[in-house]
Amino acid sequence: MKTKGIFFNKLTICLLAIAFTFSNAQGQVLQLENDASSLTVFGTSNLHGWKIDAQTQQGTIRFNNLQTCEIAHLSLTVLTEGLTGVKPGITETVSETLKSNEYKFILFTLSEVTNIKDIGNGIFELKAMGDLIIAGTKKEVPIAFNVSIANNKVKLQGKATLKMTAFNLTPPEALMGTIQAKDDIVLRFDTSFVQSTIL
Repeated sequence: MKTKGIFFNKLTICLLAIAFTFSNAQGQVLQLENDASSLTVFGTSNLHGWKIDAQTQQGTIRFNNLQTCEIAHLSLTVLTEGLTGVKPGITETVSETLKSNEYKFILFTLSEVTNIKDIGNGIFELKAMGDLIIAGTKKEVPIAFNVSIANNKVKLQGKATLKMTAFNLTPPEALMGTIQAKDDIVLRFDTSFVQSTIL
């Protein structure tokens, strides 16, 4: 567990270093607050719905212009082994499906903002594309989210609809195939960023 924590901290430093490498004098870099952020994956099966929550996240966001929500860089990292369900069986099934022993992280990097709308009071509606890596498979996915900016804090709220098979994942089964998960999943996130203290 200690080794995992050290590795994750090193990854965080690398992500921050990348963000700062591409920043300029006008850029503003903020860091994800794990305790104030949530990411939940929702799915269904032939019998009932299910969900898992991410316990450990890291990430950075950088703005060319914070006031107009001009995002220059956004990256998010989720610890695969930190995805937990309400029952141990769900957690174990998810871990096996995502091959968490081999692939420790789920990675997202914003690639393009396709539309931005200022709806007032520091809130913006964005549509974008991003590169998502799950279990070693990389796909470009569309994503829609709101950005709220207030008191040097930034919140991202949105969702993305995915198919497990698009990432070469087999929808899991349980109880000798009597419970079969469906291919479609929905990621909902409420992510908080604060000004980075790293110089």
